[in-house]
Parts: sequence; C-alpha cells; structure tokens
Amino acid sequence: MKDLMLLNGNIYTMNPKLSMAEAVAIKDAKIIAVGTNADVENLERKNFSIINLNGKTVIPGLIDCHTHFLSFAYRLKRANLEGIESFDKLISNIKLFSKNLKTNEWLVGDGWDKNVLGNESIFTKESLDQVCPQNPVALQSKDHHLFWLNSKALKMAGINRDTSDPNGGKIKRDAITKEPTGLLKENACNLVWQKIPPPSISATKELVKEAMKIANTYGLTGIHNFDEHEAFSVFQQLYESDELTLRVCFWIQNRDLDSAIGLGFRSGFGNENLRFGGLKLYSDGTLGSQTALMFKPYQGSKNNYGIEVTSQEQLSDRVKKASQAGISAAIHAIGDKGVHQALNAIESLRPNKKDRKLRHRIEHVQLLHPSDVERFGKLGVIASVQPVHIPTDRENAEKYWGKRCQLAYAYKTLMENGARLAFGSDAPIETLDPLKGICAAVLRKNIREDESWYASERMRMASTIYAYSQEASYASYEENLKGSIEVGKLGDMVVLSQDIFDIDLEKIPETKVECTILGGKIVFQA
Repeated sequence: MKDLMLLNGNIYTMNPKLSMAEAVAIKDAKIIAVGTNADVENLERKNFSIINLNGKTVIPGLIDCHTHFLSFAYRLKRANLEGIESFDKLISNIKLFSKNLKTNEWLVGDGWDKNVLGNESIFTKESLDQVCPQNPVALQSKDHHLFWLNSKALKMAGINRDTSDPNGGKIKRDAITKEPTGLLKENACNLVWQKIPPPSISATKELVKEAMKIANTYGLTGIHNFDEHEAFSVFQQLYESDELTLRVCFWIQNRDLDSAIGLGFRSGFGNENLRFGGLKLYSDGTLGSQTALMFKPYQGSKNNYGIEVTSQEQLSDRVKKASQAGISAAIHAIGDKGVHQALNAIESLRPNKKDRKLRHRIEHVQLLHPSDVERFGKLGVIASVQPVHIPTDRENAEKYWGKRCQLAYAYKTLMENGARLAFGSDAPIETLDPLKGICAAVLRKNIREDESWYASERMRMASTIYAYSQEASYASYEENLKGSIEVGKLGDMVVLSQDIFDIDLEKIPETKVECTILGGKIVFQA
C-alpha cells in the first residue's frame, strides 16, 4: 500500500508555528511534510497516493473525549425510544418491540425523556405490564440515569418493598404501600444491570465495528470511552485483528480500581491505538433526571437538591488512592455542588498546587458556582465538556436552574480563567456527530432559534476545533503524538466540504465530512 499525499488544500493545522498549509504528506502513519505544494512535492511522488483537494478544507482528526461507545453500539440493536413526544406513542412502540421476544428474553431500550413525556409518576411497572407482561422490560431514560422496569424485571432483579436504597441511588416507591413503582434512580440502576445478559463477544464485536464506521463518517479518528471493562477486551481484539478504525483512550470504573493498581496500570500507558486514561467516578446525577447535586433546590421544588452519588469523603478517598498509584481521575459532575465537591476532591491532593503531573478531569461541568470559576485553571483540572448538550438542555436548564444559568455550560468563561477544555458528545445520550457539537459551541442555539443562549459564552471556531483535537490529545497524554497536523505526528485528519472557519456560522450544519484519514489510511470517503 502506498503512502498518502494531499495537495492543493486549505489546511488548518492547529499548530501555532504554522497555522495554515496547502499540502501534507504521510508515510508509515506519520506526517513527514507540511507546507506549500512545492515543499511537499519535493518528495518522490511515485511512492505516494495523491489526493488533489481542489481547495477543500482539512482539519486534524476529531477526538470525542466522552463516549459510552459500547452503549452506542448496543443501541444499534436495542429499542430506541428517543424523540417520542407522547406517552401513548411510547407505550405503543414498546409493544411493537416486544412482539418478537422469546420467552423470558429481556426487552432493553433507552431514550425516553420524562421532561417531554410528562410527570415521572406515569412511569410505572403497571403501564409496562399491560403491553409486555411475560418478559422483563428495562428501559433507560435519555440521560441513562433512570431505569423504568416492569414487574417481571423487578422480580428478576430481586427488588421489592424490603430492598434498601443503595448508597447514591433511590428506588421510587408508592407513598402508601411502599412497593417499588418501577422507577430506579442513579446507583439503584446497578441492581438491574447485573441481571441483564450481555450480547456475545462475537455479536458485540460486530456491533462495535458497525459503530466505528458511523463514527468515521462523522470525521472522528479517536474516542475516550467510559464503558465497563468489557469494552476494553473488545477494542483489544479488534486491534489485534487490525479492525480498529478509531484510536481509543479507555477509562475504568470504580469497581476495577484495585485490579488496575494491582496490575500496575498508570495513566498514559499504551500506544497510539489503545491507551489507559484513568478512573471514572461519579459526584452526582443529571439535569434531565433532576438528580444533579445542587447548592440550592431545583426551581419548583422546596427540598430537591439532587443526589450525592458519592459523598465528599468517599470521592476524596478514591481520587487520592488512584493518584497515589499514578492514575488520573475523571469525575462526572453536573450540578454546581457536584462540581464543587469534585474540585474539592482534586484540590485535596495538591495543597501546594504544584503537582500537575496527573491530568485530572471533571466531566460535563454543566453548572458552575461563582466561587469555582477560577479553580479549574488554578488546579490544572481539565473541563471535559459536551457542547452538543447546550441546545438540547436549554429548556430544562431554564426551567430547573433559572438565573443560575448565567454560569451554565460556561465554556468561554472557563477558558478565559485558565481552564483547558476537551470536547466530546456523551454519545449515545447525544449525537456522536462532532459537527453538531462544533455548531453548538459557536452558536449556542438550534438553527431554528433566533437568539443564542447567553451569547457571551459563544466559542470561537479555532478554540472549538482545538478542544476537539489538540486539547483532546492532551487529556489522554498524547499531545506530542496527535491533535495537530505537523511533522512527526500521526496522519489523522478530516476533509470537509466547506471552510467552517470562513462561512456564515448558520451554514455550518450544511457541512459534510468528505474523507476521514487515520494514520494515512482512508477509513471513510463520501
């Protein structure tokens, strides 16, 4: 196979020493020349496959810093309930999905949104029993922080009136009988997952391969994955068989920390294809389920402050244990108090604020308390955030947080106060398409909306692409290996149909990915 040369392009390198170029050459997966056509054509052309870009725009390969990729792959075959806007339609769709089930086969799905469909009290076991009484039904909410079960699923999970709420979780109960209603929140969802049989390894591999192809069509060359440890086994097998078309930074869950320490895993271990990021922890829940941890109650409620999924003491202890073993922490935190406690846990490691060897992160950072704005920069904490949430969460944020939204999804404020931003999607909770995330970051609105939401927080295009490329690489200890188009780095890049730096921002959604290149190999071409 020949190496690759791109000529006559409009190349945004994300390298401040040479911000623009018109040609690039890739040999043995690495970039060996960047510059003018004359600079690159000096190489022996016969050894290269030549692509004439005809002025098309090229940017570094895009990296999604927060995915649940196995869940995204599984969703290709599970019941997808996203976008349904009436409860009756939801129930009828569930009935359709149940028709071809075998005896005792689980019906698993996700995507329903209680904020669209109505009060959470309508999500009962009885409503599912009516359409699927013979099979266990387990349906995750859109944000994956609620589970809606029928009676058979509750029974198979061993959940009844005598089952205690787990730490950091809640089993919703009937006010009179105290029987479970069928709705589980946060850590209570784990009572069900352990009972649902996963697909076979071979079936999972095929689904992941299909999901990677979709990711490549979006211009993605890398992901950070926050699924259970089973995902790493699948990615490893695909790497061994040369079927991996994404570079993967994988993170472990709390239950696997002791095993990782025992094996001597340290953050940054691996190669350009598979790399260990660190430990995923949870501070709180989500906005969509009103379980994100708040300093003050949600609007419309006198006593709902969200759910503290992990206490401050436990969070600090786990971060300390991981750090002492050379393992970074990535802490899910959405509410202002959830973010505050995550920062506290990281700050407790650094009384002198000088130890910045480990690159700790906070995931989501959807609402800030004013006192925490400067702490990210001072502590060297990465804000790993998902701009695509902005237009989809806007209505709920206004409804439940009100004036506090002045510091909601405040990425520009964070950046101006010294924080490093790494962008992602939270797929499958939101779309995996980074162009939609880019659009959300620079516009802060849906195209159909007239005004941007807190327009002062709109990001510049250069900073947005940097957060999807160079800063994303920094977050996985790989900033010297990828993230920009410069000599010595991996030949990962994307060809776009439009120059997103120099068009009306309203036209960004019309932009298409024409080609995705991974290490000089074309993994997608329109």
